[in-house]
Amino acid sequence: MSLTFVNHNGDPITDSRMATMRAQGMELERQRRLTAKADPVSVHKGWRVSGIAPGLLDEAKQAHERLCQMAQKAGGKPPEPFDETAWLRTAKRTAVRSKPYILQEAAQQCKELAVKAGWLEVQLIEIKKVVA
Repeated sequence: MSLTFVNHNGDPITDSRMATMRAQGMELERQRRLTAKADPVSVHKGWRVSGIAPGLLDEAKQAHERLCQMAQKAGGKPPEPFDETAWLRTAKRTAVRSKPYILQEAAQQCKELAVKAGWLEVQLIEIKKVVA
């Protein structure tokens, strides 16, 4: 006893017709997956100005000085001298303004004002959201 397939009219479907239908289904599935994997589109969400707030570098230097004094009091060897470039490289950058700017010109103006106000390592970053 073999299994035979029929269409909605009750006509038998041959093996060759079944193979072509299977191939068409596989091709449609492949096409669907390719379109789903299409290049992701990035949506512009604004501009953010971030940097190191004024006074943080001085606070880090003072904390290092206190650490040196504590080590000297305890009789241990003093830590290495304060490395400003290494600290700037690893310091956490905070947003100058919590809400992002819509226009790049406004963000650029905020960046210039932040530099004048004493912010360090000020960066202008475009905020993008990737949509598949």
